[in-house]
Amino acid sequence: MTLPTAPHELEAEAGSATSPRPSPLLAAHRRAWIGGFALFAVAIYVLTGIFTVAADEQAVIRRFGRVAARLGPGIHYRLPWPVDRVDVIKTTAVMKTGVGFELPEGEARVAGVEILTGDTNIVSVAMTLQYVIGNPAAFLFDIETPPALVSLVAESVLTETVLGMPVDEVLTTGRLTIQEQVKTRTQAILDRYDSGIQVTSASMMGITFDASVAQAFQDVASAGADRENKINQGRSYANDLLPKARGEARSIVLAAQSYKDQQIAEATGNTTRFLELMTEFNKAPDVTRTRLYLEAMEKILPKLRKYVIDSEHGQKPINLRLGPTTP
Repeated sequence: MTLPTAPHELEAEAGSATSPRPSPLLAAHRRAWIGGFALFAVAIYVLTGIFTVAADEQAVIRRFGRVAARLGPGIHYRLPWPVDRVDVIKTTAVMKTGVGFELPEGEARVAGVEILTGDTNIVSVAMTLQYVIGNPAAFLFDIETPPALVSLVAESVLTETVLGMPVDEVLTTGRLTIQEQVKTRTQAILDRYDSGIQVTSASMMGITFDASVAQAFQDVASAGADRENKINQGRSYANDLLPKARGEARSIVLAAQSYKDQQIAEATGNTTRFLELMTEFNKAPDVTRTRLYLEAMEKILPKLRKYVIDSEHGQKPINLRLGPTTP
């Protein structure tokens, strides 16, 4: 056995002899608390992956930056950060943008974009497009500034469409055609870009042009409206008059047909009667002639005023026959 000679060795031995060792039970409790806290932290970390998607929303899951899933409404789970990230957007919300201009706040009037027509006139067309999100993943990660993209694409389509029309058509009958063309062709271009945007409507807010020619175009439009009005009045008059004229013509035709049948029947009856008289006359000419004369007098005399004249004091009879007198 060696004796410590240095002072610090003596102090070390004295300290080791006086300090107590930690209790095994206390160490076990300490390890249990640390483990429970770690499990609680892990549970909280795992539970952070639960999320909810509303009825009008869709969620896009990105795993290490790459799109992994697309989820609809309901309660879902994704791996916690930094493994998965979730982007939730409203897919039923209707968004609106101006074609070639920014929509003003409130009810302020917009000038639109100036476009050259097919007959080299300049008009200012104000049009708006409404769209929704059709593919959330493409909408979020394949394009930048969706309103600007929709506006630029629609402006190019609108310019090309108006350029193929004369100004009269643009101002009158071509509005519906312009709206349909802009909606259809803009949607086709956005689909080629894989933008995830679905165009729902294209609305024409107004078409204006230079004030120096506004009155001339207004006169042209008024003349066209007057022409249509006169045409409609003429058609209405014709529709009212033609049935009456057809009815009157039909009535005249029926009356003529009835008169024709009456005349034919009367002529047939007279012919039959004359033939019968001729037969009787051939059998007894004098008797038939006298009978015809008496029948004629029966018809004529009642209609005449008659005077009785005494001839030579009744010594000479009056001959009432119209023929020559017998000596």
